[in-house]
Amino acid sequence: MRLPRLIFLLFNADRAVRRWIDARSGDTGIGASGAGVLFYLAGHENALIGDVTAALGASPSGMSGLVNRLERGGCVTRSPDPADARAVRLALTPRGLSAVSRARELVDDLNQQLTAGFNEAEVAVVQRWLEHVTRVSMHRE
Repeated sequence: MRLPRLIFLLFNADRAVRRWIDARSGDTGIGASGAGVLFYLAGHENALIGDVTAALGASPSGMSGLVNRLERGGCVTRSPDPADARAVRLALTPRGLSAVSRARELVDDLNQQLTAGFNEAEVAVVQRWLEHVTRVSMHRE
């Protein structure tokens, strides 16, 4: 039996989703990766940059550049951690909060499109499989 091309399809789906979000980001320049940071900060106020990096599975250098862009765009602020001067905390600005709302609308729209034509059980299997992929890849590093 020939195995399905799941990895190829997964990479193509990832690129397509990122392009879809990026194309609808308008002049914000936030894009898919920036939206991930903003979503995390919306649920974890004044978070350590290291925690954001770990939660998103990003590299420290990639996160640094992304945070620089979000800061220049007025969406986040940085501040030193009071307990550890080497650590940096991130917080959403009012513009960042507004961007979170817009990004949620976009993601809700995309989720509607992605799940159209699938019943709850089918979507649950896809969700379970994607969570499994994440767990397997994280434990193999």
